[in-house]
Amino acid sequence: MRDTRNSPGSVATEETALRLARLDGDLLVVEGAALSEAFFSQDASSVGPDSYDSLAGRTSAHKIETSDIEALNRTMRARTAHSRWAPITGIHLSWLEEIDPNLDLIEADDAQWEMADGEPLIGAALAAVVGQGRGVAVATKMLHLKRPRLFPILDRLVVEMLGGRIADDAPPSIRAQEATRLVVHLRGQGRDNIQALKEIQAQLSEKGFERSLVRILDAILWPSHPAARIPGGRVIQVAGA
Repeated sequence: MRDTRNSPGSVATEETALRLARLDGDLLVVEGAALSEAFFSQDASSVGPDSYDSLAGRTSAHKIETSDIEALNRTMRARTAHSRWAPITGIHLSWLEEIDPNLDLIEADDAQWEMADGEPLIGAALAAVVGQGRGVAVATKMLHLKRPRLFPILDRLVVEMLGGRIADDAPPSIRAQEATRLVVHLRGQGRDNIQALKEIQAQLSEKGFERSLVRILDAILWPSHPAARIPGGRVIQVAGA
């Protein structure tokens, strides 16, 4: 991607401009405050008492339940059949219990991340949830619902904005590995932009939106994609780093 702009001539504020290195070597520069506020105030996943964001981190801590699948289908653009989740629904999930709900993909420093076994836990979770009829997009929507501070939502638009690719026809184990790589990359970019993200988080909090840093980063990347068509924000540049 080269020189793609949603609003030519716009200038990002120093406090909330994100500079994100893409996996293809390009650099994405985006003004995140307006983009995330527009998303959280307009998107069905974030608006209302039964929205996805209102439920994130508040459902059964160590199980996937029927109500979780219904939440994805209701406001997260998912069309996922209950039958696809049957093998891992309504049972205690040891790999999920092992993940501390307070483990934060972006806020955890390197020592905390290593001590928590962050990457292995993410890899194990993705390996357990990505499966037949459960692609990376819907799998990460479910995982974010359970651990909203740790898992990003890797749908097609976010993956493309990161300059990545997850092959739909690859075996589930390969797709889980590709998704783990993307999560780790996103952690690095979040750490590099943590001050801007925290500034955005504070601004959102003042307006009644309590969101994790990784969810805010999702809400910047997803509407940055031209196909999202969410007004209110702007991509300043996608160009060679």
